[in-house]
Amino acid sequence: MISTFSDLLENTSISDVIQLYWNNTLLYLTDFFAFLNSLQSRTILNIAEKLPEWLYFDEFQTSLLQIFLGILFLNLLFIVILWRIYGETICERFMKLSTLREIEELKASVAKLKLPKEHTPRI
Repeated sequence: MISTFSDLLENTSISDVIQLYWNNTLLYLTDFFAFLNSLQSRTILNIAEKLPEWLYFDEFQTSLLQIFLGILFLNLLFIVILWRIYGETICERFMKLSTLREIEELKASVAKLKLPKEHTPRI
């Protein structure tokens, strides 16, 4: 029997140590993946069992869901309609590139306000 760690190192080769380390790593990984697989299957079964409970709505929840979906649909419909009417105007007003003349006018108007340096816009 080997009494100390130094005796163990003297009596074993590097290949034995690598083989032992590799075997232990494979055992660990096998156990780990088996655990993950069992956990995943339990979780999927648990969700599948509880899914009907989550999707069962009483009358009040059903009416709330209908109201919410109705409001959401109407808002989206109004957005689409109003964007078709005012979309070009919004794009022209807020998304156009500024010209050098407009930037200079903005700098001049800001200079007239005589704001402290920390409150001046960075143009």
